[in-house]
Amino acid sequence: MKYDKSYIRKVFEGEAPCDKCDQTLNCQEFELACRAFSYYVLHGTFHEHTVRHPTHGLFNKIFKEDEKSLKNYLKGKDNV
Repeated sequence: MKYDKSYIRKVFEGEAPCDKCDQTLNCQEFELACRAFSYYVLHGTFHEHTVRHPTHGLFNKIFKEDEKSLKNYLKGKDNV
């Protein structure tokens, strides 16, 4: 799943888990993403109680790899 920077900008500008998060600016600047955001990307919704621990690795899974890779990553995290 490859996206151009204008798509990334639209995602961050739309209603998302990032709207009320105090880490939004860091995520935008340093290409970070959290589990709540990844769920939002996959399903168009998110749960407020989801842990916000953004990483560059998860950002890459969302924006630079395919959807199957992201789903497998998240599925593996559920089993930990």
